[in-house]
Amino acid sequence: MKPKQTLHACVLAIVTVLVGSGIILGQHRGSSRGSSSLTLKACTLPGEELPAQCGSYEVFENRTTKTGRRIGLNVVVIPATGSQKEPDPMAYFAGGPGSAATEEAAWLAKDFASILQKRDLLLVDQRGTGKSHPLNCELFNPGDLQSYLGYFFPLEAVKKCRQQLEAKADLALYTTEIAMDDLDEVRAALGYEKLNLFGASYGTRAALTYLKRHPKHVRTVTLQGVSPTNHYIPMDFAAQTERALQGVIEECLADNDCGETFPRLRAETKSVLDQLLKGPVEVVVKSSTPGNEGGARQTRVRLSRDLAAEAIRYMLYNPRPAGRLPLVLHLAAQGNYVPLAEAALRFRENIVASGSTGMYLSVTCAEDLPWVKAADVDRLSANTFLGDYRFRDQREACALWPQGSISADYAKPVRSALPILILSGKWDPVTPPENGDGVARHLTNSLHVVVPHGAHGFGGLVGTDCLQRLVADFVKRGTKKGLDTGCVSGIKRQGWTLTQAQ
Repeated sequence: MKPKQTLHACVLAIVTVLVGSGIILGQHRGSSRGSSSLTLKACTLPGEELPAQCGSYEVFENRTTKTGRRIGLNVVVIPATGSQKEPDPMAYFAGGPGSAATEEAAWLAKDFASILQKRDLLLVDQRGTGKSHPLNCELFNPGDLQSYLGYFFPLEAVKKCRQQLEAKADLALYTTEIAMDDLDEVRAALGYEKLNLFGASYGTRAALTYLKRHPKHVRTVTLQGVSPTNHYIPMDFAAQTERALQGVIEECLADNDCGETFPRLRAETKSVLDQLLKGPVEVVVKSSTPGNEGGARQTRVRLSRDLAAEAIRYMLYNPRPAGRLPLVLHLAAQGNYVPLAEAALRFRENIVASGSTGMYLSVTCAEDLPWVKAADVDRLSANTFLGDYRFRDQREACALWPQGSISADYAKPVRSALPILILSGKWDPVTPPENGDGVARHLTNSLHVVVPHGAHGFGGLVGTDCLQRLVADFVKRGTKKGLDTGCVSGIKRQGWTLTQAQ
């Protein structure tokens, strides 16, 4: 679940105007919150040169004892653009765990433009991410491409990262529940009574946790790609990846052009797995590692079954790369593993090595791995392309990482009668539609929409502006009643990549 996937992928996819250098929006004192204030100052966000208000809010790292280290939370408010503003902003919860909400401000402002006409957009980097006391780790050696093609969490790098981070952080205090109490303190400091929550991927877990702990301060909730607190990652990664892979293969074979081009796709996919089960294959790829004068050069690497399967899994995250997967598997079956190896490297460099890995471990080692049983993984990963490698790697990493505490009822379903909109991709390899169905059973005022051809994100689909309108209408109305979901059935794939020249 590491990559961040949000409504931005679907389309690929001012607080009143504040003046002067800054303004104190709220101040809270007392034994329950300590003493702190939040001053926002005019700032310009990168990407679209977006005007916003930025600030830092201090909280106790240890919210229980309210003593010791204080950490700063990075806060950005993109003010409503219209003259008539509603009092409840849209609050965005980033994926990962480990992604920073404020780093996605520019495209969020674009995707939520219609919502921004009347509502502020509130972005807070969750503790341990972005500019909120980040727990960053260096897992791989940029000068050695092969280092990217080994363990998901190289154990020596994990040990080193823990040692470095423990000099500045208590790694057991970066769980979701603690972070959501941080957010509620920021909400109060800004003077907002209620929030409209939007969470994607891990951000849905964060949003549901906030809803559970602070229901009086929630107006609506939108969840995209649901990862509830009882969805223990990576227990079902192999099974859900296999489900998505077979679904994409089925759609390719049913398509005239794709099916005609790759008529033996099922057999070719099996032959690739059979070959990789014999051992790693050597592949020559282009690299541009630091220190290489003249740019890219040819580098020989070994591609294992684990990394090939991981690359396939990440290609399935979004319909656009998924539309290229039949070609990549076809080429590998013919002995050309270069596209698959390059995809494995790209995802390791841009996804696994990005974000705050320390925060990812602090969350998953406390909230997920302790409840994942090896027997369940064996059962769910049998006869799959991915196998049990992610579980093995993550279990070994968590054995080296401090384990935080969570509430006794943390994994129990969140129950609410508030308006909730749920979006799931039909072929999501991470957070399948069954997750959305599961949480909806306890959310009595929810609407679950499954996006045809969709994945963890929706980039590479035609007609996803329908989803933007749906979310905007839902937030405007504050209810699921009267929502028109008819346009969802018209969402289609843009097409398949059939040749390397495409």
